[in-house]
Amino acid sequence: METFRISREFIQRKKVFIRRLSQAIERGEVDEDIIPLLNMINLLPFAYTTSSCSGRILLIDIPYTGSKKDSVKVARWHSPVKPDVVWNILENYEPKGIVWLKLEGMIVAVAVSSIDWASFFIKLARFLGFKDSGIRAINHNKGHVIMDFTSTEKMYLPVATKFNGLLVEKEYLYRIIDIANNLLERTKNRMKRLLKALSVLHEIICRERIIEPSKINFKHFRECIEKK
Repeated sequence: METFRISREFIQRKKVFIRRLSQAIERGEVDEDIIPLLNMINLLPFAYTTSSCSGRILLIDIPYTGSKKDSVKVARWHSPVKPDVVWNILENYEPKGIVWLKLEGMIVAVAVSSIDWASFFIKLARFLGFKDSGIRAINHNKGHVIMDFTSTEKMYLPVATKFNGLLVEKEYLYRIIDIANNLLERTKNRMKRLLKALSVLHEIICRERIIEPSKINFKHFRECIEKK
């Protein structure tokens, strides 16, 4: 029977990253709602996850120089947040630079054993609505391709500065938080859609012993994009 053509180094690196993921989960450092998706990806013989975020709303204080290392994460939420909670934090916080309200969509970075499977993942991602997904690096020596599943939900809004204080009125902020919450729910739903599609992929591979992505018909994933 044919097997996946995977380098020994890829297999060893996968073991290392899966162990790191298990340790991070034990420490509570991984978003709980994304764990099933990470586990599903790691079940595939030709892929493993390297980092992830299930989507979040956050307040981050960034220096005027734009230095990320000196930024302060004022608050963050991985589920919808009440507008008054955000407003109370902003009212009592003294900015050091520019405070941004951000909504970041789901992202999962993945190492894949071949360009063929990485390309298949990108096609699947676009099919499911993850339009910002892409291949980020190809390392032939280490036998892997680095790509990501990235959702399109994004929002960046300056809400306070060191010299000007609050930049938004309370009513406006409340409306913005409502929008952010809706976008967060949307990226969470996309994540569930991706989990369903990869579960289907895993079943196909196990049932039909498929080792080449060109043999997989995308009709199997049509039900995954149906809105419930």
